[in-house]
Amino acid sequence: MLHNEGSLALTVVSANDMPDVERMGKQDPYTQLTLHLDNKESWQKTGVQKDAGKNAYWNQNFEFALTGEPELYVEVMDEEKGVDEVIGFCAIPINQVVQAPGGYFNGLFGLFLVNGKSAGSIHMILTARGFNSPPGGNQQQQQPVQGRSHISEEHLKRVKTMRHKAFAGDIGTAVLGGALAVGAGFLGNKFYKDHEKKEQEEQEQKEQEQEKLEREQAEAEAQRRRQEEEAKQRAEFERRHQQEQHEDEGEGEHHDHSCSGHHHHHEHHHSSGGGAGDWDPVGTYAAGDRVQYHGRDYICLQGHTSNPTWQPGAAVSLWQPA
Repeated sequence: MLHNEGSLALTVVSANDMPDVERMGKQDPYTQLTLHLDNKESWQKTGVQKDAGKNAYWNQNFEFALTGEPELYVEVMDEEKGVDEVIGFCAIPINQVVQAPGGYFNGLFGLFLVNGKSAGSIHMILTARGFNSPPGGNQQQQQPVQGRSHISEEHLKRVKTMRHKAFAGDIGTAVLGGALAVGAGFLGNKFYKDHEKKEQEEQEQKEQEQEKLEREQAEAEAQRRRQEEEAKQRAEFERRHQQEQHEDEGEGEHHDHSCSGHHHHHEHHHSSGGGAGDWDPVGTYAAGDRVQYHGRDYICLQGHTSNPTWQPGAAVSLWQPA
């Protein structure tokens, strides 16, 4: 928010790469600007560039008194015989001008459609006067740079209302211009239905994109939780395995060293010469050892110290059915 008073001088230079909203011939763009959306008398307008189409050039100067207003509202319009139609619009934060060197900002600002997509850009040169801006100025910014612009909710509501009025004007023009009342009524109805269909499609697309984003976020969160749970399980099994090894080593200190095989007691339960014992998820096995798992016998293919994820039947490089 701006707390001191001053003025905003600006030059509306041009607009480029705009969509074509004209249904017949080339569109006739002009720009209108204000600091107060709700004040009809505050709007200032450039001249109309007849048949300019998607690129228009004005190079017109304006000045606004600043008393704490945070944003400049910009609308590029197509002049019509009935109701003028919005080509693109945006809100420009004024603080980026005040904070620029010398309060001077030569910028390209993005224009938007009501669905948030790009409607081209507008080139404006803005100067904030009466503020404590950083030193510097015109000599440091001869070429335009990308400026910040966005859609404000209040501005979006206004533009949507203007679009509805423009479509209603198209319908009225079609009705008045028709030679037959039935034919004119049909044409007006078609305009209305086409407009409603387009609005519905845009809304459905927006909802689908939102659902997709939420679904992807939920899947990512579920994957993260699974990975955390698996990591906890692995850590717990490793802790238990290390605890058993420490207990075995402690027992070995009080027994005859001739029983040194006791340090790897798992090996004694799975020798190739005896009957198959149950598979131990943290056991130590040698090639040829036999175990039972889920009612089936398996033979160890290579020596290893097991972990809970290397079950017979799953770790095919370690076990094969007997």
